Amino acid sequence: MKHGTTLLVLGLTGSLFFAAGCTPTTEPTRTDKLVQATATATAVPSPTPDVRVELVAALQRSQGAAHRYAVRGNLPEGQKVNGTGAFDPKKRRFQTTISVTGGKYPSAGSRIVIGNDSYSRPSDEKDWVHVDLKRVKPDDFFLRFDWADPTGLKAFTASIVSVDRVDPHTYTGRFDPTGKDTTSFLPVGAPSIVSIGVRLSPFTITTDDQGWVTSIKVELSPSDGPKLTLTTTMKDHGKSLKINAPARAGEAADFYYGK
Repeated sequence: MKHGTTLLVLGLTGSLFFAAGCTPTTEPTRTDKLVQATATATAVPSPTPDVRVELVAALQRSQGAAHRYAVRGNLPEGQKVNGTGAFDPKKRRFQTTISVTGGKYPSAGSRIVIGNDSYSRPSDEKDWVHVDLKRVKPDDFFLRFDWADPTGLKAFTASIVSVDRVDPHTYTGRFDPTGKDTTSFLPVGAPSIVSIGVRLSPFTITTDDQGWVTSIKVELSPSDGPKLTLTTTMKDHGKSLKINAPARAGEAADFYYGK
């Protein structure tokens, strides 16, 4: 039995966001681009416990330490995503800049989050906008911020189904792109793709001599387009990061908070 999946690509507002649905009833809006993939029922392979546990431990350790990252990949309709960021979970500081090039609607922007204060700025604007995250609704996909998993690495880790060790620093395997409760976590570093019914997909992860995760590469295969390859690299694990609020920022209007 075959199941259709749909991926929608939405615009950039401080971070890239993709949404997915099984059967859209309307044509995509100006900021939406539709990609369809056909997924066949796939048997879930039995994981190798010791290798999977080892890899999960490395991923969790890497997420729990301050680090810098970069993300790149190809998107539907000839688009490409590139971004950089820094995350310090203990000091609750986060910074990212993401750009989408190609296609009909290229976009780019930056976001800084310190505690409950979020600052966003499109690349073609000089002014930052401050948003009080305590006032943002939990279901606001564009403004909300999840300190537990801002890069999507935690959700990706939970989605891993099978793991093989290729060499002391390389792991391959398969993961479930649907994730738990259709949580967006791809690409890691710019969590933005929500997929429903997509078959298990391959990944390759590398680590360094200290056991830090240095690269995460995943692949998705739409039925009506080229394969999507998304790669996230990580570095400077455990090092001090300088992430400061903008010197000046305007306050978001009340309508940002649904008022």
